Formats: sequence, structure tokens, C-alpha cells
Amino acid sequence: MIGKISHSQPVALPTEAANKPAGAKAAPVAQVELSHDMQSLQSAKQAMAKTSDVDMDKVAEMKAMLKSGNISVNLDSLAGSMVDFYQGQS
Repeated sequence: MIGKISHSQPVALPTEAANKPAGAKAAPVAQVELSHDMQSLQSAKQAMAKTSDVDMDKVAEMKAMLKSGNISVNLDSLAGSMVDFYQGQS
């Protein structure tokens, strides 16, 4: 179950309280209670919003490896793979 709706005592907003005659009863207000799974999803979403899509430590490591010559890249192969990917052939 994603959420549970229950009715509770209404909370009058300042503008609502001023517009109601004294002694008038307010209608019940629906209250939504999120399930444990939905709360977990919201927490995960908040955590993901705080993280970067790019691992900058890994980028710096790869740059250092390329600069030092510890790794080499076949640029023709890389370019061909990129073209294939963007043409949907991968």
C-alpha cells in the first residue's frame, strides 16, 4: 500500500477562522499517512538529489593515468564506439 488516508480533527487556518461564525463546526480534514516503502523512496530521492552524476575522483584518477602514460586510448576505436552508440547500434 502506498499511502493511507485517515480523517482527523481539522486545523483552522487563520483566514478560515476569521471567516467562520463563532460556534460553527469545521468539516474533517483528510490526512495522508505514507507507508514505510514510500518513506524509504522519498529518503532515497533526497539522498540522490545531493549526489553528483559524475564521480570526480574517478575522473581525476583517469586523467592522471592518461597523463602519466599508464593507460592508452585508441582514439579511432573510441570515436567508432561513440558513433555506434549515438546511432543506436550498440
